[in-house]
Amino acid sequence: MSKPYIVFAGDFYMAQKQVVVQIVQVEGRAQVQWRAERGESGRWIAICQPMNLVTEADSLDELHSVINESMQLLLVDLLKDNELEAFLREHGWHARVPATVDPSAVQFNVPWQLVAEGSNDSTRRAH
Repeated sequence: MSKPYIVFAGDFYMAQKQVVVQIVQVEGRAQVQWRAERGESGRWIAICQPMNLVTEADSLDELHSVINESMQLLLVDLLKDNELEAFLREHGWHARVPATVDPSAVQFNVPWQLVAEGSNDSTRRAH
């Protein structure tokens, strides 16, 4: 079995902010899995046990966006606190993030899968 790893994928230029964003592609043994179901309020609640995250949204489309945002915020916080490498290693991943990267200018691309119970489309992929 090959070792999981993270590959620095390149730069992405955001014209509206005039910021160069460094994209970090996250790769591992498998996609990060999110499980979702409708709560009593009718909103979708998603849980990601590997990342210890919970989020909710009104629709599955909105949930996709919120999932991406929540993973981004977690990984940026870990990077800022110098805990990213340990977190990824604990989960079977390896990071090659440039040492001089500005945490506010990094975009993590994490492959994940949403398994939504109670929807017509029970498995939806984001990446």
